[in-house]
Amino acid sequence: METLQATMRDMGIKAKRLRKEGFLPASLGGRNMEKSLSISISEKDAKQFMKDNVVGSKAILDIEGTTYNVLLKSADFDPFTHQFLEMTFQQLIADEKVKTKAEIILLNEDKARGFITRTLSEIEYKAYPADLVDKIEIDVSEYPIGTNLTVADLDIAKNENVDMLSALESTILHIAEHAQTMEEEPADDESASPLETPEA
Repeated sequence: METLQATMRDMGIKAKRLRKEGFLPASLGGRNMEKSLSISISEKDAKQFMKDNVVGSKAILDIEGTTYNVLLKSADFDPFTHQFLEMTFQQLIADEKVKTKAEIILLNEDKARGFITRTLSEIEYKAYPADLVDKIEIDVSEYPIGTNLTVADLDIAKNENVDMLSALESTILHIAEHAQTMEEEPADDESASPLETPEA
């Protein structure tokens, strides 16, 4: 797990000013905490962290020397300014299931045996920290034409310690045969008579 540095937030500084200074507001909550902690994280560090992590990823949050095992619950991003606006974390407790989601990543799409119709890009579930996953990779080159992959087919759905929140019958992807387009060539019309040259 990656470590993300944070400091306690000065609540006298508004979020807008905080962002202008290169930091973003964040919070940490959990069952064993008396109250949620308001913290700030360097925007630079947040961007670096999100290059390899997604919502649902586990991490170590270092708040001024005190470390917490956490789950990234949300990361608000502004596509217009290309800036993260806010992050929320949940402290992980070994015997407590947490609600989260996992991103579905398709591998070798260029080697797929047919045309891929994708329905789901993520799944939701509840699990203990030991069973959490943030990404599910599917090698589509391994599946034949006609495959209809559902949530129930995933390994995580077969883990008895995991409570699936996404419907098991939901289709993740379907692989169909490529449509073949036939180029029609103009037919020779044998009955067509040649142009007659008018008599002088």
